Amino acid sequence: MIWLHGVLALLSLGLGALLALHHPLWSTGLCAAFLIWCIAVYARPALWLAVLPACLPIAGFSPWTGWIGVEEFDLLVLGAAAGTHGLLAVQRWCAVRRARATGQVGAWSCPESRALAGTDAAGDTARQRQAMIVLVLLTVSYVFAMARGLADAGGLALGWFQAYEEPLNSLRVAKGFLWVMLLLPSLRRLLQCDPAGAMRCLAGGVAIGLGCVALAIVRERAGFPGLLDFSTPYRATALFWEMHVGGAALDAFLALAVPFAVLAVRRAPTPWCWVFAAVLAVLSAYACLTTFSRAVYLAVGLSLFILACLLTPVAWWPGHTVQVRGPVHGGWENELWRRRANRALAILLCVELLAVLGLGDFMGARLAAGERDFVGRLEHWREGLSLLDGPADLVFGRGSGRFPADYSHQVPGRAIPGRLRLMDDGEDRHLALLGTYHRWPQRGRFELLQRLPAPVAGEYTLSMAVRAPQPVRLIVGLCRKHLLYAASCAEALAFVPVGDGGWHRLSLSLTAGQVSLSPWQVAVPEFFSLRLLGPGEVVELDDLSLIDADGRQLLRNGDFANSLAHWFFAARHYFLPWHVDSLYFELLIDQGVVGLSLLLLLVLLAVANLLRGPGAKHAAAPYLLAALFGCLVVGAFSSLLDMPRPAFLFHLLLCSALFLGPCFRDPPERAPRRSRKGREDGPAVYNQATPALLKKKKYLI
Repeated sequence: MIWLHGVLALLSLGLGALLALHHPLWSTGLCAAFLIWCIAVYARPALWLAVLPACLPIAGFSPWTGWIGVEEFDLLVLGAAAGTHGLLAVQRWCAVRRARATGQVGAWSCPESRALAGTDAAGDTARQRQAMIVLVLLTVSYVFAMARGLADAGGLALGWFQAYEEPLNSLRVAKGFLWVMLLLPSLRRLLQCDPAGAMRCLAGGVAIGLGCVALAIVRERAGFPGLLDFSTPYRATALFWEMHVGGAALDAFLALAVPFAVLAVRRAPTPWCWVFAAVLAVLSAYACLTTFSRAVYLAVGLSLFILACLLTPVAWWPGHTVQVRGPVHGGWENELWRRRANRALAILLCVELLAVLGLGDFMGARLAAGERDFVGRLEHWREGLSLLDGPADLVFGRGSGRFPADYSHQVPGRAIPGRLRLMDDGEDRHLALLGTYHRWPQRGRFELLQRLPAPVAGEYTLSMAVRAPQPVRLIVGLCRKHLLYAASCAEALAFVPVGDGGWHRLSLSLTAGQVSLSPWQVAVPEFFSLRLLGPGEVVELDDLSLIDADGRQLLRNGDFANSLAHWFFAARHYFLPWHVDSLYFELLIDQGVVGLSLLLLLVLLAVANLLRGPGAKHAAAPYLLAALFGCLVVGAFSSLLDMPRPAFLFHLLLCSALFLGPCFRDPPERAPRRSRKGREDGPAVYNQATPALLKKKKYLI
């Protein structure tokens, strides 16, 4: 299999370099950073297991780049894949040479080489072999659904700026799972050789990512409704740009990550480490509470209940006793401060909960509307399942990423409220903004957006070339907003009359007032916004220009010569066409009964491994179990797999739960090494490469 790892490494390296070269903002810098990242993972293969979850919430700059189907997180994954598969290819090649040099028959007859490569079949448990078979079948299901989705969307006519109804969306939906499969050989090997170290990296990365999300929510709320305003109907989106068309990316991430905040608190070795972990827990609780999501409340509550049950040394069924594992402390004083500190933290979290629910009425209004919303959700599910036309769709699905297009076109009155289309007239390229006015009344809003370089105030002049086959009205504005909710907007109305098919030049003046911030508020960035009011359903735009009082041009790519680079869009108040709002129904619609059954079977195998299998002996087992169950609860009411970053974390934790357990064989022993402070470190696990290679460099796993 040396050639397979080599091919995957080269493909990952080439695809990552291609993405970096075409990046709309930092092509040169990203190419250098991508190469450095590949080398770093090659030198320390466990590094990706911490960096990817930590950077997952922040490695997405679509509101600045305009990319929808591709994002910066893909570069991190491809760099990790290139480094790990390159290392696997080198190590296997060294193992083969060693086996041949020692006179062994067969390239893989050496037990050390087989253990190194993770292919020692005698050490595999039956559950792990079953998991691999189901993963292979689910991969085939994803590939088949992706191929069917591409064919239905028009084939391989891919583009960098395609959105949700175009071919690239089929790849976008599938990549959350396929990226994990690309890294699965490295993940299995890390879990086999050093399960404790691998899970420390994973748990630490998830905790850092959770801290980034919590701080982003604090900053977002400080800039808009206010940190202590729990009555304004504002729901944070943090750094998950995928929520520009609704969805539950933030909900899914919080459900998956919160158990690892509990892990950080319980396993903090020193008082200062405990303080940092406690701050993370408090910020995470604030983030969860201010989502005002009923699914998050239910999922986090269930996760904490599961942890309370599994971390209590009680026999829950005959023949099985939950094993409580924790850090070893130095004495009674440490245990005493820990108990007192945990009690104080519990009281603080309860006060935080009562403050959010008692000092504002927004969550109360959402809870009161729960029954009405559930009836609407049932109707939405029925409409979504009506897309399955015939036994073939029921068994194999309609194809990956095809729900938005199929739902919008086949369910009456449920059309997407707007679309962007690039038009080419010979050498000229311009943008068409489409609405839904003639077929049925428009629902919600659809806005064309571009991030502005800094908060703006003063007089601005907007000019643009427009044409329309019917009279239309446009609203243009400068809005202080993070993604969906605007704190304030300076807007103007433009009327586009019917002409002779030629272009008309419009010029408008916009006045953005100076915003006075309270001591608790922070400055927030601004968007240029443009939306179509009708009554026509299409308007064509070109040569957009926004000039400030000093004569500076604030809009980039206003002539759309670089496609939709720097341009973004968002929907407001109406998100049904983009999501079926159920993890289980979205998988059923995309991949049919086959794909849904395979995923549920994987979940059952993971739960069995964490409760009764080898993984039950690992200290991280309760937290993985709580995270998976929390995500499944959120998935009962929200779509998750159509958002690649949360889907990646879900599948990463699922695969970790499937293969968590003791090593297949004991690592090679070596004498303990002494650190600079004179204490002895534990034995390290080294690759068993050729002696000549070991003299030059030791490959630490």
